[in-house]
Amino acid sequence: MLAITAAIGGVKTGLAQQLPEGAEFVEVAMVNVNCTTASVLVTSMVMSNKTELVHFPAEIDMNADEWENVTQVMAGFSTADSFLFYVFNNTRENDAERIANTLTNQLNTVFGTSFTHNSTYPINGYVNVTYNGNGVGNLTQFTESLMRKCLVSDLDGFSSTFIPITKELSAYTGIGGFKESGDFNWAYFMGVMYLTSIQAGVGQHIIDILELLNVESLAPSPYARTSTPGLPFPIYMSIVMLTITSDTPIEFVSCTPELAQPPQKIRGWYVYQQIQPTQLYGYFSFGWDNTPVTKLSLTFSGVVIPEFTALTWATVWALILVVALTFKKWFNRLKG
Repeated sequence: MLAITAAIGGVKTGLAQQLPEGAEFVEVAMVNVNCTTASVLVTSMVMSNKTELVHFPAEIDMNADEWENVTQVMAGFSTADSFLFYVFNNTRENDAERIANTLTNQLNTVFGTSFTHNSTYPINGYVNVTYNGNGVGNLTQFTESLMRKCLVSDLDGFSSTFIPITKELSAYTGIGGFKESGDFNWAYFMGVMYLTSIQAGVGQHIIDILELLNVESLAPSPYARTSTPGLPFPIYMSIVMLTITSDTPIEFVSCTPELAQPPQKIRGWYVYQQIQPTQLYGYFSFGWDNTPVTKLSLTFSGVVIPEFTALTWATVWALILVVALTFKKWFNRLKG
């Protein structure tokens, strides 16, 4: 669990640096490979500070007084269980729990769930209130309904991966929002994730992104098109991130499509390896070209150990918190 969490954490700074100020919508597919556990975490998410694109169900009044000091909220659902958490600022623990209970009663009605209080605890000046609940009967149908309620109908782009991913046994669907304490300027996100395995062995390993996303092609959403200072054309804030970590050295071998060559060619893979030979990072950018990719993969060499463990609620909880922090950083850039 810690290794996978660290893998996501290693990505967030690099991607945040690629997001230009003024962007109103971003979409990201993240694939995190842990060679030491032979595990692969696949995440696909969309986020916007334009509520006409991404938002909570309309039945929830996100401008109600109870939400004033909430800085984060997220709900996650699977066929096995569900969870919900709030982060409060400028609020005492007792008051945070009381307010969260009121909000949770509303969310239970809208989501058709039965969240029950799990914990309330302070951390770094904030108060976290968490809930857990039973799973949903059919995650695919539940996600379809949530997409109709929370996403603009012609969003397309990476949201086209949501339904295919929900058919994985370990899949989770999540929806959440971020804002500053004392205002109601929400940024919302929705996404899906699941955990799978990679074939063990020594030598070359191909990470087929489209196969992991369960789609035959991938293209940006038209809403991801963003004007960027210094570039002659708007580019798409549609990024595919890949992180590979190991306890032993790993090396980049090849990728499809080929590496980008900026400034002439910004569509393609960007691959870099930090000082540690046990970490490899890469991301694919569409640049200003929204032509769908039908092949999207990266090959690396190294040792993969067959110690895959099943996805647990605690694992998902830790992963979601790290992803949430990633999106909070993006939200701060969006507000800029």
